[in-house]
Amino acid sequence: MIITADKPDGGIEMDARSILLVHTPDEDGLCQGCYEFTCTFARFPCSQARWAQAVQDGDVS
Repeated sequence: MIITADKPDGGIEMDARSILLVHTPDEDGLCQGCYEFTCTFARFPCSQARWAQAVQDGDVS
């Protein structure tokens, strides 16, 4: 699946929000976003979700 969209000037905060919307845990604790986009099994929180949460928390600029 390829997602394309016109991005407004939102910077990495908008990217982080988008990542957190799709990288969510399933009932077994695996990341649904990683499986859907790359067909990999990763424990939640995956590296993408950890990065996005750090951005949301203000730990990354």
